[in-house]
Amino acid sequence: MAKKPKTTTAIVPVATSVPHRPLAGTDIMPVEVYHVRDRHPSGDGPWSAEADKVSWIDPDTGLPCIMRRGNDGALCGYVGVGPDHPLAGVGEEALPHDPPIIVHGGIDYASPCEEYEPQEVSVCHIRVPRQVSGRSSAPVNPPFDARTMVALTKLPDEVWWFGFSCNQPYDLVPKDRHHVRALGLENGRVYRNERYVVRETTNLAAQLHAIGEGQPMPELKGERPPVGLAEYDPVRRR
Repeated sequence: MAKKPKTTTAIVPVATSVPHRPLAGTDIMPVEVYHVRDRHPSGDGPWSAEADKVSWIDPDTGLPCIMRRGNDGALCGYVGVGPDHPLAGVGEEALPHDPPIIVHGGIDYASPCEEYEPQEVSVCHIRVPRQVSGRSSAPVNPPFDARTMVALTKLPDEVWWFGFSCNQPYDLVPKDRHHVRALGLENGRVYRNERYVVRETTNLAAQLHAIGEGQPMPELKGERPPVGLAEYDPVRRR
């Protein structure tokens, strides 16, 4: 089981100050929602109302999912699998190419739980939020349904996470935006918002579930830039 997470004074859990809301474009209620001052981009932008870490249980596959903001302000998505999954313990460079796992920018993260990182920024076990007051704490009334609670109790002690990052050459990275022309059409870079990242994370969960069950790869939702600048040039002439 993952080590009990640490806390830091620079991090404020949204669960204690901002109400939970359904994930972008869905009716799924998240399990954890955090706002992290050190990681949230400054200034106005499409990120202004977004959280910096959100976790949930994918309703179609039962797999744990996390959306987390990196140090550069770009969002990343992660899906966890148990030790009985055929890809558990496999690094990103050793993933199968036939059929390939298709996700924004390709999978660039494969790792066990970050046991020694604070829960508010870690890629690790999903935990039911707790309202902390003084020296005592009590469980927050879960904003999600009973099915999600049951899925949380069934998560294995060991989880292997796969993830992707929205800081590719064709992405608008918030903390780098002052070094390129504005959010703009001139350079073709696009900020990948929480709606996009939740969708891509759900697509990743569906593919990992299909692999685990020995099923055909599912049809993916939405569109994404092809992997590799040879196929996609963000500064091409329009």
